[in-house]
Amino acid sequence: MNKTLLKEGTIFIKQLLLIFLFFSSHFVMGQHEKNIRMHSHNDYYQNVPFWKALSCGLSSIEVDVYLQNDQLYVTHSASEIIENRTIEELYLNPIQKMIELKLGDLDALQLLIDIKSDPYSTLLKLISILEQYPKLITNQTFSIVISGNRPQPKEYPDYPDYIHFDYQSLEEIPRGKTWEKVALISLNFRNYSNWNGTGNMTNQDQLKIKELVDKAHQHGKPFRFWGTPDTLESWTVFSALGIDFLNTDDPIGLSTFLKQQKLYH
Repeated sequence: MNKTLLKEGTIFIKQLLLIFLFFSSHFVMGQHEKNIRMHSHNDYYQNVPFWKALSCGLSSIEVDVYLQNDQLYVTHSASEIIENRTIEELYLNPIQKMIELKLGDLDALQLLIDIKSDPYSTLLKLISILEQYPKLITNQTFSIVISGNRPQPKEYPDYPDYIHFDYQSLEEIPRGKTWEKVALISLNFRNYSNWNGTGNMTNQDQLKIKELVDKAHQHGKPFRFWGTPDTLESWTVFSALGIDFLNTDDPIGLSTFLKQQKLYH
């Protein structure tokens, strides 16, 4: 077969696949609208941590923690530690206060804890702290997910039932009790696309991302990217491609956008 014709045929097939992707995504959008969740990336950098995200309707909140001097500080690194900025002060106490004052509920609220220090000693400390919050760890709609530095996947079942994990691969899928401890799939967007969130994402990148999302869903897990652009265009594309958690550093902007597009109520 003529190479030019073969190349044109390949391009045509890709275009057909993209058209199918576009229409199938929009066809199921009504169902997906109910499942879109907003994720507050590095929430502790907000001028009002936790409360700002909660007031905007974000149901997944990310906090980096570092263990030092038997304290679990909210920070990206040891050099950035600020006294009294602990996970209790910034997150666990506010969540408990919210419940006590009936300011809201824990309807599918996820606290994603990104460990920046040694995973084993940090997790032991975290568990000892969480045991002091029985109303949180026994609440079926509040989930605690460990990201960042984590134990080996085979060790996940060794941790309490209220602890789940962020799994960062679609190459090797564990089974059984290990997979039951996985709450979501998270991948680095920059490993799959260089799109900056303006203009159009290439057809190839859209197909590549849709395949990742579909694979996560086939294995029964929701999907999240980190390192994503934070623009109206990116939120539109990621919503259409079926990404479950929209990663953002702009809780107000994302919440406003989704409400305007009637993708979040």
